[in-house]
Amino acid sequence: MNKYFFRQLTVLILGLLLTNVAQTFGQLSDSPTDHKVDVPTTSPESPHKGALYEHEYYSGGQDATREEVDSVMVTSVMNYFVMPDKNYNTAYFAQSSYTATNLTSSEFVWTVTGGTAGTAVAQTPNIATGTSPWVKITWNTVGDVTLTVQEVPQGADVSCVASETEIDVAVIARPTIEYRGGNTASACYDDTNVATAEFDFPVTFNTSSSQGLVDVTITKDGVAYDTVTDVEIEDGVFNLKFSDYGTGGYGTYVVTITKVTDRIARKCDVLGIVNDTSGANVFTYSVLPQPKTGPIYHVPNLF
Repeated sequence: MNKYFFRQLTVLILGLLLTNVAQTFGQLSDSPTDHKVDVPTTSPESPHKGALYEHEYYSGGQDATREEVDSVMVTSVMNYFVMPDKNYNTAYFAQSSYTATNLTSSEFVWTVTGGTAGTAVAQTPNIATGTSPWVKITWNTVGDVTLTVQEVPQGADVSCVASETEIDVAVIARPTIEYRGGNTASACYDDTNVATAEFDFPVTFNTSSSQGLVDVTITKDGVAYDTVTDVEIEDGVFNLKFSDYGTGGYGTYVVTITKVTDRIARKCDVLGIVNDTSGANVFTYSVLPQPKTGPIYHVPNLF
């Protein structure tokens, strides 16, 4: 065998591989090795285009043990997808648009158990059966519930019913926040450091997550000064620096919390509730000149 033969064999094998990739790229798989599926932008049923990750897994297919229970914020609206069985839905996997028209061999029964925590609504109904592998759920009440789906193959010659797939869902309350330990503070700065002054604001952050962000508005001496978004809360404190939002200077600053989110709230796109009872979300911070004791002078005897 000469080099020419091996070169031709290599080209043939590479061509077969590329052909296979071209035929399968972008299509759903019922057993993705990385627990991820890519939904084409041509899919009319998907509420979100792009990658979908199997429950308990995240980007890269890594095991997300901390997400064994799916945490969602109360009143949030979440979308879910279940992988159809390819043996009964061959037409669905044979093309790249994954439309309801090609999903006529199964219906999908979605249920929420554990109270009135959620209402399941088919995202785009299957034309043949009135159900869909996509579901939109509005989570109404705080509590621990179970989301279950079952595929029921259709057809006169079909008597098989699939097993149920379920996930546990914790519907948690929105985060709340307020300043703690009083609503006023002050600090003194010299003329050199006042432009880079920074303030620590202690807060009571009620949430099921350890991570939080706040948005605030700031006035200076009664005049609108700035708006700062996504300020991180760490250990019950968030920090503001003049260098982050402009040149400060001496004066009285009134900082008002306008929004709070946590890791779960950002996932569900549901804002937290700001506790503004009796001005609990308003904090006054005075930036004062650092006093300087003057020099000592000798006083003449005859003064």
